[in-house]
Amino acid sequence: MSATAQSLSALRRAGGLLNARGLSALASRSARAFSSPSAAASAQSSDDSAAPPKIVVFGGRGFVGSNVCHEAFNAGYSVLGLSRAGTPPLASGRWVDGVSWARGNALEPATYTEHLRGAAAVISCVGGFGSAEEQLRTNGAANVALIEAAKVAGVPRFVFISANIPNVPGIEALIGGYIRGKAAAEEALRAHYPGTGVALRPGVIYGDRAVSTNITLQLGLVFKPLEMLLQRLGPETAARMAAVPLVGAAFVPPVSVETVARAAVRAAVDPSVPGGVIDVWELEAAAQRMGAQ
Repeated sequence: MSATAQSLSALRRAGGLLNARGLSALASRSARAFSSPSAAASAQSSDDSAAPPKIVVFGGRGFVGSNVCHEAFNAGYSVLGLSRAGTPPLASGRWVDGVSWARGNALEPATYTEHLRGAAAVISCVGGFGSAEEQLRTNGAANVALIEAAKVAGVPRFVFISANIPNVPGIEALIGGYIRGKAAAEEALRAHYPGTGVALRPGVIYGDRAVSTNITLQLGLVFKPLEMLLQRLGPETAARMAAVPLVGAAFVPPVSVETVARAAVRAAVDPSVPGGVIDVWELEAAAQRMGAQ
């Protein structure tokens, strides 16, 4: 059996939710638009009601998801954070009480379909590592299920936190399930949300990450200086260097979790953002435009 067939078989065992088209996205990792900006602009909501737009964040209890919830709440949106636990994250602040928290398992649409009603956008921060099959299920099957359910529910926009895959020979042998899962989810996004689906591709995401009520990892102490150094090179130079095998991975800039959160919220609510990919080189600019609104 070929490697592709084995991967497809694993995806089907994970939930029976993916098809062979999901793996075809591996052939292209460059930034690209799924459709024209005019197609995205045509999706602008005509709802003039006083209630703020509702944003549903899957994986809202996690490191990235909780920051997305925080950013969306501060921007004035009605926010619902979903996770398998259904509880708030290990954080404090007015925003934690201002966000609604509920249980939802991405692979079990019956647990969250009702929460999609009336949503202006869904942001999926679902992902993770583990065995090859676990990576396929978490990054691929779970997100494909979310995308399909949101489409059926009539949610107009969908944002997916994908990943920039570094040019490291042999990386698929290490995290092949992760790579194929992300690619399958991007393919589903392209199919179901060609004009209003946005995939963000950050590299390493850093920030203050609470691992318990007493312990917080300050990842910025390690990665912020590297980000600043690469910014001095300029995005075009860094992108060219990142394409070089082996050493290229060192030129993929780390990104703060706040930057990812701002870019995700903007992609979810701004109809001028076209469907497509916002790669690691473009995230900072996208986040700054959100801050300027």
